[in-house]
Amino acid sequence: MVAAVLLLVAGGVAAVFAARSGSEFMYDLEQTHPALSRVAPALDPTTPPPPRLSQRVVLVIVDGLRYDTSREMPYLAELRAGGIDTEARSQYPTYSKPNYVNILTGVPPMASGVRTNRFPGYVVLDTLMDRARAAGMRTGFVSDNDPMPRLFLRPREPERPPEIEDVNAIEEGTTEAAGEALTAELRGDFDDARYTPWPGGFRDAAEELLAGGDQLVILHIALVDVAGHAYGGDSDEYRAAADTTDRVLRTVLSKLDLGHTTLVITADHGHTNRGGHGGLEPEVLRVPLILAGQGIVPGATASGALLQDISPTVARLLGFSPPGHALGRALVELMALDDEARGRFVALDTTRSARNAAVVAAAIHRSRQARLEKRALRLGVLIAGTALTLLVAAWLRRRGGIRLYWQSLAVGVPAFFFVYYTLLGTLGQRFSPSLLPARGHIATELVKYGAAATAVQIAAGWWAMRRKLELPDRLATANGIALVGLLIALTPVALVWTLFPGPYVEVPGPRLLVLIPAVQVSVACYAVGVALTLAVEVVVFFSRAVDPRVRALRLEKALARARVLAELAERGELPKRRSRRRGRGDGAAPGASADGASADGASSSGASSSS
Repeated sequence: MVAAVLLLVAGGVAAVFAARSGSEFMYDLEQTHPALSRVAPALDPTTPPPPRLSQRVVLVIVDGLRYDTSREMPYLAELRAGGIDTEARSQYPTYSKPNYVNILTGVPPMASGVRTNRFPGYVVLDTLMDRARAAGMRTGFVSDNDPMPRLFLRPREPERPPEIEDVNAIEEGTTEAAGEALTAELRGDFDDARYTPWPGGFRDAAEELLAGGDQLVILHIALVDVAGHAYGGDSDEYRAAADTTDRVLRTVLSKLDLGHTTLVITADHGHTNRGGHGGLEPEVLRVPLILAGQGIVPGATASGALLQDISPTVARLLGFSPPGHALGRALVELMALDDEARGRFVALDTTRSARNAAVVAAAIHRSRQARLEKRALRLGVLIAGTALTLLVAAWLRRRGGIRLYWQSLAVGVPAFFFVYYTLLGTLGQRFSPSLLPARGHIATELVKYGAAATAVQIAAGWWAMRRKLELPDRLATANGIALVGLLIALTPVALVWTLFPGPYVEVPGPRLLVLIPAVQVSVACYAVGVALTLAVEVVVFFSRAVDPRVRALRLEKALARARVLAELAERGELPKRRSRRRGRGDGAAPGASADGASADGASSSGASSSS
């Protein structure tokens, strides 16, 4: 009983810690004040003034559009035929918000600090909209599905930045969140931002905005992404959504005068065939990049274009400096520039990118040094904790509170881990961050796998103990299964806690991005299974211990076993060697038989006679 209680307490503490770590891991990836935000933007010199190649740029982001699917869209095919037909690569992690920021700042997720769709703050980096405003130009924005402007907020008084922890809190619908939103000293980075999630809203707002005089217009349309999450990137529904989007774009954009306007069409990421994104699958990384209109060279192509190159390209087309924190370059090979201007832009972009890359590299170096210090401290804590755990386990085993039968362990322990990691490897798209077909939190998807594995674990544990008729023996066996299983589950969590401490200045690779929360969720789910199993065993133990009918039945069975053993002993057929081996293995008292009924049998016999 002492062993069971200790295991329940230890498992409960581990489950709470692991569950919190697993659910908060995606939030821990976010960096609201990355290294680049602490240095001034590296801007172009004001002289000589750069040439302006276009009077207006319309940047269209078709959320979730794969490159191969884009080639089946008739209106985009017409634009390709008269303009530039090339492609770009999304950048890891290939979630939407990180790459919205990438497109509009030129800073990829690794350096922007925006790593998931749950980024709580607002981007404090220099943006395409900041540069347009500094050049005296206006920017407009329309979306049918995502309030992207909340990512790009600015303090009304720069010297007194407002204190706000989570700009997404308004979605909670609480009075406090609504009050904070109303009184926040923030303004939008777009001069005219329209979020229109109602029927016909996107088309009406886009047509009205394009009829105005904003020099930079950003259109974001999300139907394709919604279909990708719901049905997968290789589905008929996904292709139908792309076809609908194509028709809407034709309606909205066909009135543009491409003699004075440049049209740029791209996507933030693609979708896997099953649905989902976030990883490094080719169909997720490859996105279209189409340019048409003023200032470009029809038929030109770009080699190795990235989403971080779009904002410098748009800035050069409009004749102002790219965002000063950008790591990307202007795709000058696509622009109608003379050799002198092209060479100057390349040199300016190279200098800016090198400065910013050095800032990011220095931050990574500092974080690695801090990580080494944390690792040394945590390694000491881990060694001490492991030693204490093993000492307590050895003491409990010597006292008979834990029994380790290899047959029971072989069945009861691996069941959870086999089911859990098999589901994760198959349904989880081979441990890829793209495992979420529907929008949501990765921990939520992992808990589904853990729940299925926990059910199998409980069933396997019961099956492994089916022949343990003695209640103390049964509970001790359950304790042994729980102990070994918890140690196996906690080992990778302990290693992750030791080797990968936050904050995450560097984003873990795709497999680690799944495995780190996966092992934490596994501990929580396994501990729940242990708690349910031990709780049932404890209840059964007490209920049978106090039930006189059960006690009488146990005593009769013990007496019958004792008589059989006595008869075998008289004939010299008692398996003494096997009895001694099992007695030592089970931690039983000297003289106990193979069934635990030598010394106990006599007392049982007396108790039975007296009853």
